[in-house]
Amino acid sequence: HRQVLEKYGYEIVSTLSLIVKTVGADRGIVALKKSYTGAVAAVEAAAADFYNIEIKFLPEEYPSGDEVVTIYETTGRVVPPGSIPITVGVTVFNVETVLNIHNAINENKPVTHKYVTVAGEVKEPKTVYAPIGMSIKELIDCAGGTTVSDFVLINGGPMMGKECGIYDSVTKTTNAILVLPKEHYIIKKNRSKTSIDVKRAMSACCQCRMCTDLCPRNLLGHPINPQAFMHGISQNRVFDPKPFLDTFYCSQCGLCEMYSCMQGLSPATLID
Repeated sequence: HRQVLEKYGYEIVSTLSLIVKTVGADRGIVALKKSYTGAVAAVEAAAADFYNIEIKFLPEEYPSGDEVVTIYETTGRVVPPGSIPITVGVTVFNVETVLNIHNAINENKPVTHKYVTVAGEVKEPKTVYAPIGMSIKELIDCAGGTTVSDFVLINGGPMMGKECGIYDSVTKTTNAILVLPKEHYIIKKNRSKTSIDVKRAMSACCQCRMCTDLCPRNLLGHPINPQAFMHGISQNRVFDPKPFLDTFYCSQCGLCEMYSCMQGLSPATLID
């Protein structure tokens, strides 16, 4: 998305301006990180021509791209738990979606291709303009093939991505394919057994609260509480259903298990 914004800055900003007028909004915001220097330059140049577009910078933190976090960081508004952005007067559009709207309006062009980043253990990491339906194997071939023989594929990013097969197809929601060695930490975490994860929580969870203290949705005031959930699931505290019901507010960002937990436990996986 950073690359698309850098290459098609004017098309995206002009279309966002049109969306703003169409939905009756006061303004359009392009949310960026300052480190995306090429994209920032492209947007700043394009936004100068449109009175209803402004740029807001996100912190260099994960998961700033989560739409609920993005809304808070750019407008100060908090989407209520279980609600959608329009409840606070906001609609959120993905960068590539806005480009697709531009193509539909100006070229009468349907969505037939997808920008997909291929990275990890490949010879030439790159972003491919791939036709929908293209196999993952063909994508990897475009990146020069793999650099390891025993690999696993992740559809998505390292925090939220899921395993996929080499003959799976590119769809309208495919953004990235990561090629990782089979012994990689992320693969081991993804393949852990739920029964073992529960037993590890029973034996090792020290109730330090780091999973909750660093939970982005909890920090916005949502009732998700990974620490209470881990306590409940490891101690069989089923008489108190609240921590279990509150897991429905989890965004599955993966921070609690991929970064926060000093014991290497799996709150997000168990919540899922």
